[in-house]
Amino acid sequence: MSLRIDALRLSRELDRFPGTLLGVCLALLGVSLVALHSASLTPTGGSLGYAAKQAGWAVLGLAGFFACSQVPYDRLGRRAWTFMGLGCAALVLVLLVGTKVNGARSWFSLGPVRLQPSEFVKYALVLLLARTVARRGAGIGTWRGLAEAGAITALPAGLVLLQPDLGTALTYAPILVSIVFVAGARLRHLLAVAAAGLASLPLLWCFFLKEYQKLRILSFLDSNEHALGGAYQVNQSVIAVGSGGLLGRGFGQGTQGPLGFLPERHTDFIYAVVCEDFGLVGGVILLALYGHLLAALLEIVRTTRDPEGRFIVIGVGAVTLVQIIINVGMVLGAMPVTGLPLPLVSYGGSSLVATLCGFGLCASVARHRTRVIVHGSEEGAAARR
Repeated sequence: MSLRIDALRLSRELDRFPGTLLGVCLALLGVSLVALHSASLTPTGGSLGYAAKQAGWAVLGLAGFFACSQVPYDRLGRRAWTFMGLGCAALVLVLLVGTKVNGARSWFSLGPVRLQPSEFVKYALVLLLARTVARRGAGIGTWRGLAEAGAITALPAGLVLLQPDLGTALTYAPILVSIVFVAGARLRHLLAVAAAGLASLPLLWCFFLKEYQKLRILSFLDSNEHALGGAYQVNQSVIAVGSGGLLGRGFGQGTQGPLGFLPERHTDFIYAVVCEDFGLVGGVILLALYGHLLAALLEIVRTTRDPEGRFIVIGVGAVTLVQIIINVGMVLGAMPVTGLPLPLVSYGGSSLVATLCGFGLCASVARHRTRVIVHGSEEGAAARR
């Protein structure tokens, strides 16, 4: 009898575990290792070893995925203020003693390892907003409810903007917008906030953006004028994508990367490496994998009744989608260079581990949504008695 019960319990656990989500994450990690091996090649035939380093971070990230999936998401949500407090403290500390990389003081250097706290704060923000908005309920349709959610987002986003890391700060906005919109915020309120944001752009340009950030925007608007300056990276990226043609030059046979023409090919421009080696077909397959990933998240949202769980998955999905759009648009010359990585594919330990932990939160929702509903019903009944 006990064996039958254990088998039934295991069967239910397997049914609730989001195997599709994990499978697509593993497939994208495989693409990352292949692309990074190609991006590591040097003109002399050597290798910079990005793929091996990424494999180590992937192991750590998958451990984070499974750890987050094991803990019921409502328990994590109850500690969301603690996570956000620790995250904001880390953002303040990095402004004081952090290491400056590519113009932004966003990193802690721990020997050979660099950690970027803003990547992890994204998912602390998802947890906190999901819990706050779920508890607010219909109140999110008022100015007061929207202002509360906006204030929660503004603090970490402002600290990241001070680094200055405009690209990462911009990813905090879709978390807020997606969660409050699905929760029932009024469209006219959101449009008014968007209009105020557009009106503040001149202040952002004059007082917050650094010269190299302004140059990126000016280069995007007039790439011919800045062909050898701010637009150089994008021009080389477009050449790499175009030279791949339909089927690509072949694995490791590209020229833009190994010959050193394409800067940051292992991070910001990894999609260009994929397209140069594997052509339009390879680029489309990679985008199809992302589509499958987002579809897996939508399926979790569709089958989750608890608002807090749904909002967690929506927030993670929104930030993932925005990063994909901005990174691919940047590689194709359709958007300014922002330094945002391609999720699960670009080289970067902090980004990879934090992203996998974010998907682990979604796996927790898939695994524990029934328990949370039942537990919540029991608490409600106890309170009524």
